[in-house]
Parts: sequence; structure tokens; C-alpha cells
Amino acid sequence: MPKISTWLSSGVLAITTVFLVQTSSAQEIISSPPMSLPSVQTLLNKMSQDAAHINYRGSFTYQNQTSIELQSFRVEHWLENGVEHDRFLFLNGPERVIVRDGQPVDCKAMGDELLQGSISQIGKALVKMDDLYQFEIRGQERIAGRLTRVLQVIPKDPYRYGYFLSIDEDTGLVLKSWLIDENARPLERYQFISLDLNPDIAQLKAQSLPHQHKAIADVTPCNPTEFTKPSNWQIAWVPQGFAFAGQRKLNNGQTMLMYTDGLTTFSIFIEPTTSFVPEGVGKRGATLAYMSRLVVKDTVFRVSVVGEIPVAAAAKIAQNITGQ
Repeated sequence: MPKISTWLSSGVLAITTVFLVQTSSAQEIISSPPMSLPSVQTLLNKMSQDAAHINYRGSFTYQNQTSIELQSFRVEHWLENGVEHDRFLFLNGPERVIVRDGQPVDCKAMGDELLQGSISQIGKALVKMDDLYQFEIRGQERIAGRLTRVLQVIPKDPYRYGYFLSIDEDTGLVLKSWLIDENARPLERYQFISLDLNPDIAQLKAQSLPHQHKAIADVTPCNPTEFTKPSNWQIAWVPQGFAFAGQRKLNNGQTMLMYTDGLTTFSIFIEPTTSFVPEGVGKRGATLAYMSRLVVKDTVFRVSVVGEIPVAAAAKIAQNITGQ
């Protein structure tokens, strides 16, 4: 079973026309004025230090901007002998389960981290990013019957998206996440509807689940590649904070280059072609594909920049690719 990020990438590349669903302002998530708020640093530290050491079981919903369908999932997380275990179950459609047992978490976009149950990793990434994002506490909100603090994550440049995160006051878990565009419109929404902080670990381990897929660590900064830069290609510009994360040769002949800033990722797909190359943008939720044409030594290449980044960033990346 492919990973969520793979589904998103392949789905976006096939998009030629998209109709965006109008959504309400992300400001609606703020339900009360600030009162005795903790400092931003205190909140970030709680997210990074506490969340990874908590056993929990919960259900949450997901919706993106380009689909009216509301999806639901269950996530289970527990520690045993110092090793983290995650189980992620699809509650809609065909029965599917993703399991991660003591493996490094791939450096994926925040949406993938949430969808694969790796909620504890988000704080660890954010706490190191004050040069890329500004953080502001926007009040208090009740999610899944628990009090949370609303943290706004504001990008310091136009080349990445922002977030509203509702963080559990007691545990540091992210119970609600809105990925927002430059106009504060939500692109993707995740929200817990139930949370059990005292699950029966023996019962979780004893469950027999059909259609189980075991997650495998990828070539990312969490599992460093031997390359320090792409081979055969020169990427003259990427947004500040993004670093080369690995390179692959795919079965269809495409070269895939991966970049991450620790919170967000994007990939560049490059393949030679003799066919017409359409140029433009396709979107699916927060994930877009910017497609363009590149000519190197009389050879035409199709270039696609795919990731949870704004169009301005994807276009500038594609315009600054050359062969070596």
C-alpha cells in the first residue's frame, strides 16, 4: 500500500482542472480571548518534550479544500521498552491499516505526520524554526472535550503556508490543525473528536487487524542520503530553510529530488519526453503540482514541482532548474 504522500503526489500530477470549494475564514477557530496565556516557548517545549512520551488512542476527521468529503481515522500510539509504536486505521472506505514499530519517522509534510499518527514529532520540528516562522498564541479552545491553546504559525516569507494549531494544555498533543493560505483560508483541516489517554496497551497489541501495511523509513534527513546535492541537475533557488533531502530514480524513468525544511516538503520530478508538455498548476487540498517545460542540450524535459507550498514558491523553483 503506498503512503499518503505518494497518493497525493500521483493524484495531483493528473489534475488538469480544479474547482476550489469556498471555505470560511480560519479566524473562526479562535473561540475565546487570551487569558493567562503561557509563553510561546513554553508551549513549543511542551509539544516537543511531552507528546512523544504519551500513550493515547483517538479518532479524528480530515477534510481538504478541494473535496467536500469528510474522512475519519483512528490513531493509536504507545511506548514499550523505550520504543514508539503507531497504528493508523482508515474508518471510511476499504479497511486499511498503517503500522509503524520503532522505525524513524519519514520527514513528511505536516499533513502526512498527522495522518500517520506521528503527532509527537510536530513540536520537535517547530521548536527549531523561529527563523522561518513567527509564533503567536491566539487564545483557548475546547477540542474533543479538552482545553487547548491556539497557536498561530505565521511564515516570514511568501514561500510557505501558515497554520493554526490547537494544542492540548495537559499533554502538548496537537488536537486540531488548519493549514492556511496567504489569505488565512483553510486548505486542510484535521480535528480530533475523541481522545483516550489511558488505553489498554495489552489489548492494542493483541488486536488482529486486516489489510495491515507496515511503514518503512525513507531516504530523508531523518535517514540521511549519501548525496549532499542533486546529481545531474542544478537547483539554483529554493525557499530559505529548505535543504536537499534525497534523490531517486523512479520506475517510469523520472528523477525525483526531495527537499524539506523539517515541517514541509516538496519534490521535483524531471523526465525526458517527446510529448507535448502542458504548463500550469493543479491543486488537491494543500498539495499542488506546478508543471513546466525545460530544454537541456536539445532534449525536452517535463518538470513537476509537487508539495504543500504556494504557487509563487513552486514557480520560482521550476524556473531555476538547469542541467549540470
